[in-house]
Amino acid sequence: MSLILVPCAVCGGRDFQLLYPGTLDPTRPPGSYFSSSRQSAAYPDIVRCQACGLVMANPRDDEATLSQVYTELSDGVYEEEDANRARAAEEHLSLVLAQSGQRGRLLDVGCATGFFVAAAAGAGFDVSGLDASRFAIERARRRCPEASFQVGVLETARFASGSFDVITLWDVLEHVHAPRDALLRVCEWLSPAGLLFMSLPNAASLTARVFGPRWVLLLREHLWYFSPGTVSRLLTDTGFDLDRTRVKWVSFSLGNVARRLGQYPGSLGRILGSLAGLGVLKKASVRFPMGEMDVVARRSPG
Repeated sequence: MSLILVPCAVCGGRDFQLLYPGTLDPTRPPGSYFSSSRQSAAYPDIVRCQACGLVMANPRDDEATLSQVYTELSDGVYEEEDANRARAAEEHLSLVLAQSGQRGRLLDVGCATGFFVAAAAGAGFDVSGLDASRFAIERARRRCPEASFQVGVLETARFASGSFDVITLWDVLEHVHAPRDALLRVCEWLSPAGLLFMSLPNAASLTARVFGPRWVLLLREHLWYFSPGTVSRLLTDTGFDLDRTRVKWVSFSLGNVARRLGQYPGSLGRILGSLAGLGVLKKASVRFPMGEMDVVARRSPG
């Protein structure tokens, strides 16, 4: 297991307070902790930057490990939630339409299997999708053949300056190696006054504060846990003005919830995990705030 120490993504600080000791098993391969199909839900040490308050994993996987995991990732469990993924895509589309006065060129970074791409294309946007997983892009192309797709990562993708009017990063920024560099690239790709939409874990949320070390979004794949304050500072530093944040609600089948709880060690986890395949649980859905936020920002003038 190769973990590295990194500075704060917001202020560059190196003085940290340990919040929650890590729970990783060093004998497990890194990929077993990633995606909805993960074998185990665990995380490295979670710390808080003493200078700016950003919560983050430190030490954490190096860039080479992350790149290999995401490139080779396949996620059958993700597709079992098709109805709820489609619902989430429509809710995000409603947010985009409410903020954007006109249709235009839209890039969905981390497009996964294409639910949001298909929804945006159906609403009249000229859509492109980017994802590191070949598995995901193959399915996205089948779901939305009229869109343009690339296999790749935000850090190395190439688009001309001003190529897009809207860029979306749904559940992406918490995964990237260098959020500051990523947002600088996004800013360059946006047209003047272009819009950025993101969803990401909110370390200041009531859910995160109530559950502490048992917050379900504490995962090996999540490197950064922003709050409205820390994400606002990072956006300002990378050429954006923060328009708004809002609580994100999620919908999952009870079977998915049982499977997720079954990824934790212990006899209760094993019992809950064994229930995940029950038909009655797979058909019933529950809606709740998991401790995430949606973020809307605009490219700063000048």
